[in-house]
Amino acid sequence: MSAPEHFRPHPATQSDWQHHGACRGTETTVFFSPDGERAGARARRERAAKQICQQCPVLTACRDHALNAGESHGIWGGLTERDRTRHHRRTRTPHRRPGSERL
Repeated sequence: MSAPEHFRPHPATQSDWQHHGACRGTETTVFFSPDGERAGARARRERAAKQICQQCPVLTACRDHALNAGESHGIWGGLTERDRTRHHRRTRTPHRRPGSERL
């Protein structure tokens, strides 16, 4: 589902989407793991963050930002660090050695 027209970022104001996020005003600890976080606590925190993201009117802009900027920490656009790593692995172009092009 795409964001309503008034929430879609305008080219001149690409960062405006951040002002409309469902996460605005939420403690950053919901989206970023503290040092030494245990697996169970991490899973609960990530579920809570993703639940906020599901209702966000700017989810796509946030997700696009994280993927394009290479955000390595936190939950952005409903994606964890692992989710973004998997996405990059699936979508990257395989490296070809010079001279290995097919004719």
